[in-house]
Amino acid sequence: MSQEINYDVIREIIRVSKAMEAAQLVNTYEGNLSIKEGGLLYITPARTRKSTLTEDLICVIDEEGRQIHGSKKSSSETIMHKRSYELRDDITAAIHCHSPYLTAHAMCHIPISAKCHPEILFHFKDIPVAPYGVPGTADIIDQAAPYLKERNLVLLGNHGVLSVGSTLEKAFQRVEAAEKMAKQLFIAKVLGPTVDIPQSEIQRLMARPLEV
Repeated sequence: MSQEINYDVIREIIRVSKAMEAAQLVNTYEGNLSIKEGGLLYITPARTRKSTLTEDLICVIDEEGRQIHGSKKSSSETIMHKRSYELRDDITAAIHCHSPYLTAHAMCHIPISAKCHPEILFHFKDIPVAPYGVPGTADIIDQAAPYLKERNLVLLGNHGVLSVGSTLEKAFQRVEAAEKMAKQLFIAKVLGPTVDIPQSEIQRLMARPLEV
């Protein structure tokens, strides 16, 4: 039995995709966005500029893995998105991108665990780096799985960023905020050394549950 395609979901992917390109977080070759809804996986197509996406280009994949909508092939990272939803039943959206500052951390395998900025602790606690996994295969999400179970944004070693959330907008906000924080940390360390906030405040923020 065929499942009904939700065009509101397709339009949301297009909206956020275009916002991400405007923010220079994705391009033609890098970045993919997805939403899981009603048993279907909605995901951006491979090698397509995000600012040119139209409803007919968004790929929809059913529970058997068949592409039932979309005039182009789905993203090469479809496996990563699909497995992310299998790992977390509290998320409905995922974004993978190669934003410059976060990806630099991923290339150097340097997690973001700074205690000098309360916003980092409040929104992320820390941002871990998963070991390298082969792009386009299950290996990449297998490497990230232990970290993704505890965090909503994970750096993929030598590759990029994976952000998840209860909505696509929240997953986007996390990438946008984390990228800016990584840039701020880079500048601060040039000026530095950085100064940590009080330990009591660090403990309070680290004890706070993360919003999905």
